[in-house]
Amino acid sequence: MAAHMTFCRYGYIYKSSSVFRHNLTQNTRKNICHPVSYGKFFRESFHTVKNVTRRRSVLSSNVLYCPHNSAPLVTSLIRFNSSTANNQVIDTSNFINPPSDYIPPVPIPETTELIQTLNALGEPSLQSLGLGGHWPSGLVQQGLELLHAGLGLPWWGSIVIGTIIVRTCMFPIVIKAQKMSINMMNHMPTVQRLQLKFSQARQRGNMLEAMKYGGELADYMKRNNVKPFGQLMMPMLQLPVFLSVFVGLRAMANLPVESMKTGGCLWFPDLTVPEPIYGLPLLTAITFWLTVEAGVDGMSAQTQAHVMKWFLRAMPVVMLPIIMNFPTAMLVYWFTSNSFSLMQVMFLKIPKVRTYFNIPERVIHPEIVAEKKGFIEGFRESYGNMKATQQVLERQRLDELSFRKAAQGPITKTYPYNPKKVGAGLDKKS
Repeated sequence: MAAHMTFCRYGYIYKSSSVFRHNLTQNTRKNICHPVSYGKFFRESFHTVKNVTRRRSVLSSNVLYCPHNSAPLVTSLIRFNSSTANNQVIDTSNFINPPSDYIPPVPIPETTELIQTLNALGEPSLQSLGLGGHWPSGLVQQGLELLHAGLGLPWWGSIVIGTIIVRTCMFPIVIKAQKMSINMMNHMPTVQRLQLKFSQARQRGNMLEAMKYGGELADYMKRNNVKPFGQLMMPMLQLPVFLSVFVGLRAMANLPVESMKTGGCLWFPDLTVPEPIYGLPLLTAITFWLTVEAGVDGMSAQTQAHVMKWFLRAMPVVMLPIIMNFPTAMLVYWFTSNSFSLMQVMFLKIPKVRTYFNIPERVIHPEIVAEKKGFIEGFRESYGNMKATQQVLERQRLDELSFRKAAQGPITKTYPYNPKKVGAGLDKKS
């Protein structure tokens, strides 16, 4: 029985009819010499031989064993080279049989890196589900998973604890908003009086008087650091946080995360679907309305303009039909956030706390009886007053810029006559 060794650019390979059990065709030889299928084909066709891909230099100076003891040794070795059509015969007289106790090494299986797909609770991790990225919503998801898997909390508990942590981090901003709101309320009577005079002057068409009161109003607000739009600071800073949590929880509920289907409590065990009896949407709307009326974040309806007051009080009614279709997980977050805001109101009413944070006392002014107007009329008047006030401020800025430029720049050359008209008259005469 003839045995031969075929050489390809990846090493020497034995071929034997007793080993292969089939004819070695050209395609089979091609597959053997392929770097990817070589190892697989060799393991399937032979007993494993150590260092089977030795080069010619190694083969010529070492003894190579054939593990198939039943195959007799031969004295010829065929070298195959794809670039040369001729076959060369190599002397194999130095080849000997392996010892009887020779045991081939165990083949090493190909190892692949395993990706961790389970968290500490044995649930699929959010990253294995395609969640928990590096966007703000993904960071929110990672934080909730850390509370859920690390502390063993149910999902509703993770949402509540996470909301409290985020709102506690934003507490300094709440203090700043409280100071600005109280400052606005303390100067509200004077601001309203100047706004009333400004509106009456505009209605009479006396623009000179309107500019006068508009300038007085702008100077008064600047001197006393009254910033009506500064009260929007807290809601505007809360908006990115709210949207991040909104998007993160919505993605987890829409996937859905299987463990969230049993991660609720009380009458809402499933956090991935809308709340069945609409209790949470109603509680969320009520707590939002109480938050607005109490002015927790500097957005008290009592201190706002006519239009803003209507808008803030109408928001809970408008949003109720919308949030009824939200997943329960999102309503748990929103209700927790509103409840935390109401607790902040009670905390900031403690005198020692107000003294510690240097929050000014609110001055109680006699109520100013103003003419009641409808929503549309009040909106038009407020928008007109705002626009006129901005025009006055812009005119003052331009005047100040002109005076500053006149004081620093070169003296402008003047003429006792109009040089443009004189030049035009001379051109006509000529």
